[in-house]
Amino acid sequence: MDQLTSPALVAAAADLLGRPLVLDRELTGGQHARTLLVSGDVDHADHADHAVVRAFPRSDDAVVRELAVLHRLRPLGRLAPRLLAHGETDGHPLIVTEALPGGPPAADLDPVVIGEQMGAALAAIHRLDPAGLPDDVRRPTLRAGRLAALAHEAWREADLERVLTHGDFWSGNTLWEGDRLSGVVDWSGARSAPRGVDLAWCRQDLVLLGSASAADRFLAAYEAAAGRRVPDVRAWDVIAAARADTYVETWAPNYAGVGRPEIDGRVLRQRFDAWVRSLIGDRILR
Repeated sequence: MDQLTSPALVAAAADLLGRPLVLDRELTGGQHARTLLVSGDVDHADHADHAVVRAFPRSDDAVVRELAVLHRLRPLGRLAPRLLAHGETDGHPLIVTEALPGGPPAADLDPVVIGEQMGAALAAIHRLDPAGLPDDVRRPTLRAGRLAALAHEAWREADLERVLTHGDFWSGNTLWEGDRLSGVVDWSGARSAPRGVDLAWCRQDLVLLGSASAADRFLAAYEAAAGRRVPDVRAWDVIAAARADTYVETWAPNYAGVGRPEIDGRVLRQRFDAWVRSLIGDRILR
């Protein structure tokens, strides 16, 4: 989307809202969308003065998918953004949502704190209605590389009850004010899927942040808030690991984009392989 300049994107969002906007800055942390923070009188009724503008590649259906879920998130209150406008510019799907307060978790924020609050938030998300959303069971495929066989074994233990899942529930899709979780963003991947999809993806991210204990505290916080145990989480951990194994190093720009440049490809691979060994032993990774 190099030809889609920031001024053009701001102008397109201003046209959708029917009021002038000013670019504050470009937001990083993901590789899928071009994302800007803009300011202006973005919502007269709510006295909001900031919005997030995201543009996606041509023919991408992310905006359509996000529109299908945003209205379901109202029970989350201020943890989820409200839709302000949507459309397209030069063929690129465009969505404008309110800007939630806060920013990425600080580099010195204890991963245990991150995990505990994300666990409680995820339990609230999983209580929402998934009916009508695309169904995505996340069954492992034969393309899962060196972990394929183990992922298929784990699948036999997986609970497939559907809930509303975020689909990419990691720390980079959360906002924080100090040590308080203030928002969850990027809902275009929301699906009707097993709860283990989100649980294992977040546990893996906390490990990549450097704390396996935070992954366990995240699970404990989720179980306490949900009022139920998740006995199949290790199976989902293996399934998630099989999905990530072939490209985990490519996530380095995502971590750099949320203020963690030290989590480079080498660190990601080292932490990931150590996590996999804790799950299955070292016979596959020799």
